[in-house]
Amino acid sequence: MSELYFIFYKTFLQFLMPLGVGFIGLAAALFLLFKRAENKTGFRLFLCSFLWLWLWSMPVWSDFIRGKLETQFHYLPATMYPEADAIVVLGGGVRGFAGTDYPNFDLNGAADRELFASQLYHAGKASLVFASGGSDPVIKTGTAALAMKDFLVLLGVPDSAIRIGANSRNTIENVKEVANMMKKIKGKSILLVTSAIHMPRAIRLFAHTGLHVVPAPTDFETISVPFRLIRLLPDAEALENSSRAAKEVLGLWINKLNGH
Repeated sequence: MSELYFIFYKTFLQFLMPLGVGFIGLAAALFLLFKRAENKTGFRLFLCSFLWLWLWSMPVWSDFIRGKLETQFHYLPATMYPEADAIVVLGGGVRGFAGTDYPNFDLNGAADRELFASQLYHAGKASLVFASGGSDPVIKTGTAALAMKDFLVLLGVPDSAIRIGANSRNTIENVKEVANMMKKIKGKSILLVTSAIHMPRAIRLFAHTGLHVVPAPTDFETISVPFRLIRLLPDAEALENSSRAAKEVLGLWINKLNGH
């Protein structure tokens, strides 16, 4: 995937996210309202766009849609997994170096991936840990896999046990990269570590590699909380969380259309 195509692809996806769809709807509604002849249609479109954004901004909806993805695979402690040829941890939890002003890696909410991969290693489930994650040409930070390796070393995984794949920028490229890395060790079984919300899409893509893949989900976000009316009000964090879930659902649809 060329850099130009990758940037276009990521930009296009933004317009398919809840916020992008809402903005397109609001812009179209304003255009129709200014035309005056289409006031009724414009008002309806404005109302639909407003309610659409409200829906995706509600904590109740955010928890519901993320929960639908996360509950497809259940949490197990590291000690309960079978042994495999390698532990594979997908990028997304650690940002690569951001230049001389910010020379250290930065952890985000998905850094549980590296933490759980280290727990699997210490539990003796594999002697190798593969870290797959490249650099994003849009954000322009350093290679994620290098930062992932540094973090894994801090978590007690020996440098000699870590293999990095530094050329993948999304899940599809992760899959290809890991499949090639496994060929080098002639391995067939992996413990696949990624966020629970991301696991359904990842496991479907890995199903076409010929590898024996054991899902090892982590970074579970949704928990059962009492219902309160305030959870029906729009919330910026809920919109962000819902959008990540929407990205996973959209990715599943696109992969299905592509034959993955």
